[in-house]
Amino acid sequence: DLKIMNIIKKIKIKLTILLLGNKKRYKNISLKDVKTVLLSPKDALGDTLISFSHARQLKKMYPSAKIGIVSTERNKNFIKLVNRKEKVVDEIVDRKKIIKQRKKWDLILDFKDQINTKRLIWTKLLAPKIIISFGKDKEGHYFNRKNIKIYDFVTVMPINSHIVDYLMYSELAKYFKIEKEIPKLELSQQEILKMEKNWNLAEKKVKILLAPQGNDRCIEIEELAKLFNEINFENIKIVMSKTAGSEKYFEKLTSLLKNDIDISLSKSFSIEEYINFLASSDIVVGVDSASVHIACALKKPVLSFYANNKVNLYRWSPVPDKNVDNLQVISNVSGTQNDLYDFPMEDAIKWLNFEISKIYGQSQSER
Repeated sequence: DLKIMNIIKKIKIKLTILLLGNKKRYKNISLKDVKTVLLSPKDALGDTLISFSHARQLKKMYPSAKIGIVSTERNKNFIKLVNRKEKVVDEIVDRKKIIKQRKKWDLILDFKDQINTKRLIWTKLLAPKIIISFGKDKEGHYFNRKNIKIYDFVTVMPINSHIVDYLMYSELAKYFKIEKEIPKLELSQQEILKMEKNWNLAEKKVKILLAPQGNDRCIEIEELAKLFNEINFENIKIVMSKTAGSEKYFEKLTSLLKNDIDISLSKSFSIEEYINFLASSDIVVGVDSASVHIACALKKPVLSFYANNKVNLYRWSPVPDKNVDNLQVISNVSGTQNDLYDFPMEDAIKWLNFEISKIYGQSQSER
């Protein structure tokens, strides 16, 4: 019955904590003497991109060390793409083949949140010497930092810290002067040119990539229609990125747009194709998502829409190049990070019209 099941569950939890919830502690730890460092980020594309900023910081701290990053099926190809030219990461570690990595890493930087049995087994098999945790703890959960003692150092970030700056608040900052590293991404110009044909342009136009949907969020369609209906130029082409459920969103959006607006829905792209297609655009308009961060890393002018959520704004606001135009529009209504409505669209309309005018003027002068 239910009572017996609860007893069995409690026994399993206690056994898991006993067997997996502790690790060997090394005396007199010095983070100066590190030869191998493994980054274990969340596998969302935004988190993965930020981890390369951390890898650059680590390369400055440990010039001769081997830097690795954990990959899953979700982010494996993205990691390869980001690392292709820069080669800041020395080894891509398949999360499912961790037994081959046992005792090979001096230091692991763990950015994941919720502790669970799978993660505890994974960490036990990996057996790193030192673990620094950056993840959030779920107090009251049956696995939390009060009963799980596998971390040598736990990094507690101030509420006003951005994820790109996390290493600056860690134990590493006691040993090194850590400089800020903003996300950046170098691609093959040849691959970008290949993807440019997907704009299907017969004449020169300002190419706007629209990414209004994230994994669990999207901007209100009526507000987005208002933005594009106020564009003062005919010489634009808008392509909306295709994601899960995008057909219905696109259909409703186009029903609200003026008939003369040139807009289409993109084909289904692989991760690599999509990023090269994004790189071929002139302007990116997007909701709080990986597309915004990738666009900033590619030094694209970005118009982004964010919920009025203090923690998320501090942690995940765009980090653009200082020489590239960027406007972050924040909702007038405080709420969760998914409350993407009631935006001050006048600011967005003004910015977008100015940017289109500037880019079109530059293209005309180049003729």
